[in-house]
Amino acid sequence: MFVHGRLAEDRSDFEYIFHPLESTLLGHFVVRDFAVNLQEGGRKINPIPQLRAEYGSSFYDADLEGQILIIRGDGFSTWAPQYYSGEGAFLPVFREAPSFDLLRRMLWDREFKLSSKTWPTGMRSLLHNWDDMFWQLFSVERADVDLLVRIHSADPKLKMFFVDLDREFPNPSNTGLAPAI
Repeated sequence: MFVHGRLAEDRSDFEYIFHPLESTLLGHFVVRDFAVNLQEGGRKINPIPQLRAEYGSSFYDADLEGQILIIRGDGFSTWAPQYYSGEGAFLPVFREAPSFDLLRRMLWDREFKLSSKTWPTGMRSLLHNWDDMFWQLFSVERADVDLLVRIHSADPKLKMFFVDLDREFPNPSNTGLAPAI
């Protein structure tokens, strides 16, 4: 989806686009990275209290070393309206809580390239923002795509296109995309 400017004043673009998928996230786990800040002298500031406050009961677990957060999808309506991301947002959605070993490999291993052949077992979808204006959904559930197309098809703030993981991830192919209508 290509976003035409700010979508809503009272919620994030992320929530505006993906709120139709809220019920599909029940019982699922959303993964994101986070930053660890340093105090004067280089000592790490523990981000866990802030993450717990930000995500509340949606907070599931965090890996400080890998700077990876696992959030319960059940709380989408509470955390998504305040989720503002920038370029490179990478949010895999799993049916069961994934291991941090798998997540470190997916997020930080330069040798790993996500493709249809390396798609992890148990991963339902991937929400990806590659330049702060284009959100992509890659999913093993066609119903996820159909639902977003149906809900947003008449929205003048969004332009939707079909994307293929092996062609458009992690960077766009710069080839023409078929409109999702």
